[in-house]
Amino acid sequence: MERFGLSHKAASRQLTRRILPVLMKDGTALLVDDEATSHDNQQHRAPDGGIMTQQQQPRRSIVISGVTSGLGRALFGYYCTQGHDVAGCGGDHEEIRSLQVEFPHAWLSVVNITDDDAVRRWAAQLEGDGMEADVVVATAEVCPEADCNAPAWEVPPEDFDNTINVNVKGVSNMVRHFVPRLIRTHCTSGSDGGGGGAFVAMSSGFGRSPNPHIAAYCASKFAIEGMIKSVAMSLPDPLCAVPLAPGRVSLGEEGKMTSGTAVGDINHQQQCYPYTNNKIDSDKFTSNGLSNDINRWVNVAGNMILRLNRKDNGRSMSVNGFHSLRDRQSWIIQDGTGVPKMEV
Repeated sequence: MERFGLSHKAASRQLTRRILPVLMKDGTALLVDDEATSHDNQQHRAPDGGIMTQQQQPRRSIVISGVTSGLGRALFGYYCTQGHDVAGCGGDHEEIRSLQVEFPHAWLSVVNITDDDAVRRWAAQLEGDGMEADVVVATAEVCPEADCNAPAWEVPPEDFDNTINVNVKGVSNMVRHFVPRLIRTHCTSGSDGGGGGAFVAMSSGFGRSPNPHIAAYCASKFAIEGMIKSVAMSLPDPLCAVPLAPGRVSLGEEGKMTSGTAVGDINHQQQCYPYTNNKIDSDKFTSNGLSNDINRWVNVAGNMILRLNRKDNGRSMSVNGFHSLRDRQSWIIQDGTGVPKMEV
């Protein structure tokens, strides 16, 4: 595991101008001049090049997996610009280095989330540096192209294994090593609670209703719904665990499906998003107030995640405005579906 950035203990103490070293590919250190007195007022570019605006919110400590692309990248940038303490991980060394240059106050690490020991060491390092997480968001996922437009029996075993390893086992590793820390931070005697903590895992509309062309992805997202609801049943008050379906979101220039039911390339959309004649409705994102803009999505989803509390524990949830009515009507698991009460 490779990590970058200052420790959160150091970052919380050091609010004046400073020079931050960032390790580059050739081994040299790039010096980043931070002229702001704090990072609360920084502005950064959204994934599509637009400026993401800041809103005043209570400062939270947020951990995100899968920050090098897709919705994880969008959430990471959004929370950084909001002035929160943010830690993120990804598997792409160059992207992590690039993010550290853009967001020098953030704590970034190269972590393979399918490696349980790597996730354990990452969580321990963050805790050792004084980051007591309030919100953990598991966004890292894959949906191999070979898994599209083919029945389940034609999916290559390596694609199926990779999908399950990242989308299910990766989230399981995050649960194993971050939920106990949420409990220690918010539930143990002497903790200040911090208003409660949340563990959020990206589900999908395909974790609510199956699709004949992406069997492995559907299996992984149905697994997320079940896993996170099981976690919720064991969580003490005031914590919550929520499976969140992000919706269909254009990732701009990235042009690929990298998170949730995010969409990019139109050919990929038509392969993976039917429900009739294996073709997506062209007006689906422009009618009924729907929008697939990443800047709008990150403002809605980012604020929604920070507002989660105990009453949401175990409930299947989705980002409002990014699922069509037809999609919602097809869901086996509807929004608000919770977990059975435990017998005491």
